[in-house]
Amino acid sequence: MSNKEEDKYFQKLEQDRIESLRRERELESLRRTERAGIAASLSTSEEVANEAMELGFSAETARVMPLLPLIQVAWADGSVSVAEEKSVLELAEARGIEKGSAAHDFLSMLLVEQPSDLFFERVNRVLAHIISADPDSWIKKSVPELCKEVANASGGFFGFGNRISEEEEQLIEELTHKFDAASTTAEDLTMYANK
Repeated sequence: MSNKEEDKYFQKLEQDRIESLRRERELESLRRTERAGIAASLSTSEEVANEAMELGFSAETARVMPLLPLIQVAWADGSVSVAEEKSVLELAEARGIEKGSAAHDFLSMLLVEQPSDLFFERVNRVLAHIISADPDSWIKKSVPELCKEVANASGGFFGFGNRISEEEEQLIEELTHKFDAASTTAEDLTMYANK
């Protein structure tokens, strides 16, 4: 290899390295912007937003995160009925998630393809963090009731009897306890810090 070829080779390596660094900076800038958008959408810290981002949420789809316990309840018995799907989508639309938006499409996808238990567990952990930071959050107050509304959408015998299955009832109790525990922990920490 001649000196000229060698110089060309090292110039090319340096250009590739600079280009790689530039792309990495651009990606990091996009991640920061997305993380800030998620944090704003969920009214939470960037640390919690980062966890949401790792779960596949974007600034636009993060708005559906507080509704995921409803989807978890809909899937509790292994399938989502048409009535449960309709109930979840109507509740989402009532919360400002418009048909045709990325958030609505994401929600619809989660009603068709069952997310893993690990996904639900991680989402609920993020929601618990949000509640611990804001014990008066609408999530703590409204989500268990909304879960019952979804569970009541179908079930029973020809619409009579207990419309909420045992699996759904148990899950709603677990979610209520988890969200209550999250706010209790935050209240305890605040009381302890003020002593």
